[in-house]
Amino acid sequence: MRKLFRRADIIIIIAVLFLSFLLFIPNLFNNDSLVASVYVDGEQTEEINLDKVEGDYAFSPKKGTVISVKKGAICFSEATCRDKICVDSGWLTAKGQTSACLPERVVITINGTDKTDMMTY
Repeated sequence: MRKLFRRADIIIIIAVLFLSFLLFIPNLFNNDSLVASVYVDGEQTEEINLDKVEGDYAFSPKKGTVISVKKGAICFSEATCRDKICVDSGWLTAKGQTSACLPERVVITINGTDKTDMMTY
């Protein structure tokens, strides 16, 4: 009866698993903090460091919208627009995410504090 894996197969599998783990090490030690920017009518009105938020709170940058903030996340919780796409977009938790309420002209973007846009190996 023939074995399913030979010794060389097991060594190759272990090597591939080890190398794939090495690719994720930079993400484990990522010190990048998330900063949310709120724009109303094209001008930045708020800048919130999401990693330093102590408790959950909400604020209204314009009469018809309410933005909720918690540690590491931000979202539109209420809006007066008809379709409510901004509310349906949910919590923004990662660098590069954006949500906008176009009828109210309010935009939320998430940025990081590091200067790199992309890492290549």
